[in-house]
Amino acid sequence: MKRPLRVFLGPLSAGEARLEGAPFHYVVHVHRLRPGDELVAFDPETRLEARARLTQVGRRHAVCSVAAPGPARLVSPLSVTLVQCVGKGEKPDRVVRDATALGAARIVLATSSRTVVQLDARTETRQSRWQRIARDAARQSQRGDVPMVEGPVPIRQALEDAAGQGGLRLCLEAHAAVSVDEALRGWQPQAPLVVLVGPEGGLTDAELRLAEEAEFRLTRLGPFILRTETAATAILGAVAARAGPSGG
Repeated sequence: MKRPLRVFLGPLSAGEARLEGAPFHYVVHVHRLRPGDELVAFDPETRLEARARLTQVGRRHAVCSVAAPGPARLVSPLSVTLVQCVGKGEKPDRVVRDATALGAARIVLATSSRTVVQLDARTETRQSRWQRIARDAARQSQRGDVPMVEGPVPIRQALEDAAGQGGLRLCLEAHAAVSVDEALRGWQPQAPLVVLVGPEGGLTDAELRLAEEAEFRLTRLGPFILRTETAATAILGAVAARAGPSGG
């Protein structure tokens, strides 16, 4: 049986609700729903979702009837923060999308010595874009919550912030003596975990020292050099596999 379409609607409450902008376009123009069709409205900020039925479709908005909201069926069980040094082009978008689908609770985009993209003038716009991408990824993956996306911030600031959070901290380094599998032994999925992934070209020696001073353990994923966005997806996949099924 085909699952009802999931649509972001916040703040979520019972009663009539208007769909405008991107949600309206997604429901009416992309999926061509019509009055009488059912959907699932979800608000990842409050971890609520509700059955809804489309009642009216206009030129620029639609109206739906929303049932009483309840807890989201699937939320991430993880307390994982990804600190990702910003890559070129659309790489940060992919990282945010994949990290959301793999259960990250927080995503911090960081700038480092080898970051080649200048972001300062567009920080607010990019941050809004990344949060929207996270929300869309949550919808696509049936996730009922959404990670907080922060940054870009200097890597030193991200490391200092992580040092105050406690828990296990891992920094990916291709030539590290310890593997990710070894580093994760004894870690429990409910426990805090911070993962640091460098940019294209990797972290400098000085940045690796900063990471170690912040009690990050240098770890490797395997014998091959991975692209920065691939490395983030790979380690979060390993973490998600250890966590098992999600639940509300």
